[in-house]
Order: sequence, then C-alpha cells, then structure tokens
Amino acid sequence: MLLRILRFVFGYIRMEVYGFAPERFMNLIISNQIVVWDVASTENGYQFYTGRKNLLRMKPYLQKANMKMKIHKRYGLPFLIRKYRKRTMFVAGFIMCLVVLYILSLFVWEVKVTGEDKLVADSVRKQVEKNYVSLGTLKSKISCTQLEQTLRKDFDEISWVSCELKGTGLTIYLEEGMAPKKVEQKEEGDIVASKDAVITKMITRQGTPVVHVKDSVKKGDILISGTVYIYDDNNEVIETNRICADGDIYGTTTYSYEDYVDLKYYKKKYTNKSKRSITFFVLNYCITPYAPTLSADNVDTYTEIHKARLFHDFYLPFGYKLTKRTPYTLEAVTHSDSEATQILQKRFRKKIKSFKEKKVEIIENNVTIEKENGKMVAKGILILNEPIAKLAELSNEHSGRQPEE
Repeated sequence: MLLRILRFVFGYIRMEVYGFAPERFMNLIISNQIVVWDVASTENGYQFYTGRKNLLRMKPYLQKANMKMKIHKRYGLPFLIRKYRKRTMFVAGFIMCLVVLYILSLFVWEVKVTGEDKLVADSVRKQVEKNYVSLGTLKSKISCTQLEQTLRKDFDEISWVSCELKGTGLTIYLEEGMAPKKVEQKEEGDIVASKDAVITKMITRQGTPVVHVKDSVKKGDILISGTVYIYDDNNEVIETNRICADGDIYGTTTYSYEDYVDLKYYKKKYTNKSKRSITFFVLNYCITPYAPTLSADNVDTYTEIHKARLFHDFYLPFGYKLTKRTPYTLEAVTHSDSEATQILQKRFRKKIKSFKEKKVEIIENNVTIEKENGKMVAKGILILNEPIAKLAELSNEHSGRQPEE
C-alpha cells in the first residue's frame, strides 16, 4: 500500500518500447537499476510501468539499442496538477469542500431511535437530544456505554438498549418490555403490602413471616419482618437480628374498571384545497421563500423533513422541509350501539392483555357494558391474583415480640 501511495505522489507512466533490439534495451535498463514493473511482451517489444523521472534516464539506452518508445497513459499527482493548473479556483474549492466535510464528520448531526413502540422511541429521542447528545455534539465526547446505562435507568419500559455511532449519526436500538427493576440492596428492611388484599400464596426466603395465607391485609401492613429471632432451649427469645426480608407474596385484589364511548362524535371531513410549502434550514435557522395562507379555522399540518446526507450514515446539518396543510370541517356522526360496544370490548381486551403481560391472574370478571345518557359505558370489578410485596424500611413494630404461632 505504501509503495502505491509513493508512486501516485511522484507520478508514473505506462509505456511501450519497440524496435531493433528490445532484449538488449531491457538488459541495459535493468543493469543500470532503472525500476520497471508489470512487464509484458508485445509484437515488436515490451510494455511496462515505470516512474516519471525514469524517462530521462532511459533516453541514452533507447538510442544505443535503436529503440523507440510510446507513452500510453500517465498516472499520479504531478500529472493531475499539470492537467488542472488552469483551474486553480476549482481545485481550491474542491479542497476546501473536503476540509469542510472532514470537520462536519467530527460531529453528530442525526439521532435515530428504533423500537417497537413509536411513542417510546420518539420520547427517548427527544430526551437524548435535550439532555445527553444534542445535534452538533463532538463524537469524541460521546460514550455509548454510559449513554446505554443512563437510558436503562431513566426509562423503565426499556428492557434492552444498544447505541452505535456511525458516520455522523447516533443510532439507538431499543426493545421494550417488562424488564424487572433492579432493587437496591439494603442491609435491613421489611416486606410490606403494596395494596389491600387477601393472601393466597406466601414464600418466605429470608426474614420472619408476620401474616399467613387467607389473612386480610391493608396497604402498608408488614408481611415479612426483617427481624429474625434466636431462641434458647426454653423457646425464649435471647437475641434478635435485623436483616433484609425477602420472599414472594401473592394476594387477591379488586380493580375497578370504567370506560365509555360517546355515541355522538365529530369526524374530520377533508377538502381538496391543500396548500404546500418548502422550508430550507441550516442547523436551527430556517427560511421559507413562500408560505401560502389558508382562511379555514381547522387545518391539519403534515411536515416531512429531508436532511442532506452523502452516504447512508453521513448526515449534514442542513436540508429542507415539505409542509402540507389541509383544511377540514367537523361533521357530526353517531355510533351505533354495536359499534360502540366493539370499541369498548377492544379496549378491554387490551387491558386484559396488559395484565397477562405482568403475570397477573384474573380470577373474576364482573365488567358489563350498558347504555347510559347517550354513552356506552363499560364498568365493573375485576378480582385479581397478583404480587403484592414491596420492600420498605425496617419497622420497630415487630422487633420486640415473637411471631404469631
């Protein structure tokens, strides 16, 4: 590679020699250490590559061997400079353009976030641009590992995240899910009820159980105490230790569900009088040559952003926006009872699905759909079996007494 670069810098040619004694000529230049390469025989001589400065050194040997030469092509920087010596401004502009592109390549000009949920992805992108990596940040100041850790901490709905710097773009790959939150390790603490419930299942791994299966508990009640009792031979407490309680506790809870759909609603009716405009931008500076006006009160605006780029991931800090504005009127429409019922059923199925994703068991479903005051209303009670334990600071409530038998 280095040899090819040096040949380009100093220049080289592809030439042909032909005449009376081609073999003698080749012997003469080789014995005088004139470098040639890629030698190929022709009908009356040889064809090869050699350095630009070797032409003058070959002339005496051409005359001695009664040979002639023919230059087929010239390569390298000296020949390019000679070719464009009358286009100085063009060459200077080209070099300046390369310098500007190199400087722009040192910064991030685009942040992209991929994810299953577009709302989550858009929220993450705005958070990143606002707090962590604003457009125009030096790439050398960005730590993908640190950014990944920060996003996992700030967004509970993210189960997996990976960041990649490529070209002038930062790409963040997301996977959403119910990832278990990392609980901060404590030296001591109680397990308490997160809501009112009736205990259905209880597994104690560490600590002293305070309640039993089928007991009714209120939100905040201690379920597993972080106080451990040590007994003597007479079954009397001689020592207590404080630890961090640990266990799995499930209980039946009640969930009040309510949703409604108005039978009368307004629907957008679009007209064919859309107006379009184009806006050019450089960083945060925008200019719109012509912005058509609309007299309508209700307008939907759709904007499509086109950012300039040279390659797939080499974005530049300028481009244009295409804006389409479409007026509409509101038309009163009425849902039929069956249509409204289907909408409510679809929403309710989505709610049930979210419970199942959280591994919440639905024991009883008492939700009904009825018509009330021009609305279809879905309401009722769901009986659930779900985890109800959460870690809290250690309480002194049970530290001085033994657990119930």
